[in-house]
Amino acid sequence: MRNNKGFSLVELIIVIAIMAILVGVMAPQLIKYIEKTNVSSDTQLCDTVKSAVTTAVMDPTVLNDADSKTEIDTWDEWTAVDGLTGDSEVEKAIQDTCGVENGSDMANFDQKLKSWNNSGSVEFCVVSSNSVHVRVTNSDATGLKGEGDGYSNADWIYVD
Repeated sequence: MRNNKGFSLVELIIVIAIMAILVGVMAPQLIKYIEKTNVSSDTQLCDTVKSAVTTAVMDPTVLNDADSKTEIDTWDEWTAVDGLTGDSEVEKAIQDTCGVENGSDMANFDQKLKSWNNSGSVEFCVVSSNSVHVRVTNSDATGLKGEGDGYSNADWIYVD
């Protein structure tokens, strides 16, 4: 009598084939969840910027600074966050709220984005002293990852 104490090659191939099928079924779902997580992370970053700008614009120290008031008036159009250098009181207040140490770190702020491999930018617009809009350009809020050039299905993450 033979005493076989292992698996045959056929049994191992069957197990590997079953595992390959399971991975093939699960991979698209996993990728979809990862993309949703990236968009959620970028939305949270927009919320942080919105609260930082709103807090800075309403700060009494900023309101008493003439240079900051002049700068805030120019923010009625879309302004990139990575362009803030920290030269005025309002920019310093925004950097403090965002947890940025200095202006050079603010220049790299867009690297915190997760969707579209950091090719988007965070921009804000001050509508009034208590209303700020924030968006991420070139984001994949649709979760479709575009076609062709990669941006045809791109959408903006927009926090009002």
